[in-house]
Amino acid sequence: MNHLTASEKIRYEMRNEIEQIIKEQNIDRMKFHETKKDRYEQIICKLYYTFFDYEKYPKIQLPYMWTRFRDTLAFTQPIWTDWNNWEEYINCIDSLIPEKISTLPYYLLVDGGWLYDGILSEIKKVLQVYPDSMEDFYLFPRDYKWLINHCDDGACMYRVWKP
Repeated sequence: MNHLTASEKIRYEMRNEIEQIIKEQNIDRMKFHETKKDRYEQIICKLYYTFFDYEKYPKIQLPYMWTRFRDTLAFTQPIWTDWNNWEEYINCIDSLIPEKISTLPYYLLVDGGWLYDGILSEIKKVLQVYPDSMEDFYLFPRDYKWLINHCDDGACMYRVWKP
């Protein structure tokens, strides 16, 4: 990996950190794992064309993607964090999810563009340990009916959906 640029090294460090959390937390890889890389493009494209203003911003760019939400989306009230109790903040995800089915699989898109599949309990275990310095993450069901965004710049998370 010595041939990687500095930004690529940072990107892989993010993935490595999640892999370390999976091992340390004894997370069942059947319940949380990296999505197959040959599916990344399809999933991210579907996400982008479902929630983001692709006419105004035709190129998919993952950093600050939340700045390109469509104007026609509905938003919940944000849940704020003061960064002092990250675990409690992550537990608030439950209040943003419209359906409470413990075995329902979700996608999690994190810093560096890494994409994961998992059930909510395992996703929360990873996010609770993942550093609060993480920039943004996106949590969404496989049917793309809604999306939860954690925005580092705004120190908040909220759910969006098409009304």
